[in-house]
Formats: sequence, structure tokens, C-alpha cells
Amino acid sequence: MVLGVYWYYGFPTDLYTFEFLSYRKGLGGHADAPAELLVNVESDNVDSIVESLRALVAKYDAAFVFIYKLGNSLQIGTGSYNMHDYEFEVARKIEAILKDAQAIKVEQHYLNDAELIRLFHEKDNAAWTLKKHFDRVSSSMKKYNAETACLRFDCNIAASDKEGFLNGLLAVTEAANIHAVFYKEKKCGDRYNLMVFFTNGRQGVGLKPKQKVHLEFLEKGMDTLIEKHAVVIGFIAGFDENYPKGDYIVLKIVDSEFVLD
Repeated sequence: MVLGVYWYYGFPTDLYTFEFLSYRKGLGGHADAPAELLVNVESDNVDSIVESLRALVAKYDAAFVFIYKLGNSLQIGTGSYNMHDYEFEVARKIEAILKDAQAIKVEQHYLNDAELIRLFHEKDNAAWTLKKHFDRVSSSMKKYNAETACLRFDCNIAASDKEGFLNGLLAVTEAANIHAVFYKEKKCGDRYNLMVFFTNGRQGVGLKPKQKVHLEFLEKGMDTLIEKHAVVIGFIAGFDENYPKGDYIVLKIVDSEFVLD
């Protein structure tokens, strides 16, 4: 699993600009479409462009490019439900290939009989299933239209155990390759309701590999902390008066202007 900063509903204004590719935001709900960067071009060197794109994807393990090819026309794109910096950096490489080939950008045309070419690396699809006390959540759009994918953990704990539990999270998340942990709290008598978030920062800046979260380390470590500190999953009853509110309390953070601001 990859957590951290991504784009879906908005373009990362002021971070990236493109001459060829256009951004199409994701469509949630019943439409259910990924965000994409797309371009339609014409060229006398379509085969050379395709081979350059093959070489690009071969070089970068998480790259994904799709191509519709018909005669001297190409539609080229990349996309995801979580468009990280990585995907935008790949798009920069696509633009460089098109410029070098002196491709001509054209208005969208229909390639009904086009050949579809999908370029990607086969992945191990084995997934660790999250236990029921974790939820995967996303933030609202923040600076640069960024959103952040997080894991959320709601619990209540005795005041005497809170500090030890929070300190324990630092060791557990280090082993799980999680670099941002923050929470909100609400005191309820001699206990605290805690809403804890786990995430990472930007993914793939400069085409560095994305950070994979080791879910099995996180969950096994959390199970140990839950038992050691007698943590109770969920909040003490009384939603309005006992719901954690206010500013986040930060245990550790990266890329705070994207994640918290």
C-alpha cells in the first residue's frame, strides 16, 4: 500500500506545467473514473515514439502509459485514482519524447479502430487485508490541490497509558515505513478518545521509488500496543461532546504544507 500526497480532483497548480498533456480530473461516485493526463498527437514517426515510451516504462518500475495508435495518430496518457508526483514526473518524460519527435498536438479525435498498447510492469497483487479497526481515509483538498491518503485509527485509552502508547507508535511506524503520524484527542474523565492518522508525504518526486507501507508490521505492532496499554477500539460514547476536535497534535511529519496546511 502507498499512502501520502496525491491528486485526483484537482491539478497540482504551480508545481507542474505541460505543453502537450492535459489534465482530466477524476470522477467519483457512479462515474468512477481515474484522473488522467492525455494528449492526441500526429507524427510521421509514431513507431519511434512508441518505442521511446516502451523504453521509458522499462526504466521506471512504477510507470504506466497507455497508447491508442491508428495510422499516424496517437493518443497517449497516464493516470491513476491516486496521481502521485511520480505520475506527473513520468508525464514530463512523455512530453520530452514528444518534443524530441517533433510531434504535433491535435484536437481530440476518435480512434475507434485504434490499437491499444498498455505499458506497465507486472505486479504481485497479493494484498494484506486491513483489520477492522483501521480505516483508509483521504483528506480534503489542501495546498496545490493536494489530497492525502491516510490510515485512521480511533480508540480510547486511560490517561496514565496515553504517553506510553503514543511513544510506542513512533517505533511501530518506523518499522512500517510510515513517516507522518498525527492525532486529535478529547479528554473524557480519566480516559482520552484518540483519532490517530498514519501517512507519508509526496511520492515519487524526481522519480524516486514510491514508499510502500508494510501493513503487516503496522498491524502486528499495533496489536502489541493495544494489548500492552489496554487500548479500547472506538470512542467513548457521546459523539458530539466526546468527539476529538481542534488542531492536530503531531508526533512526526513530512511535507507538512501538503499534509496538514
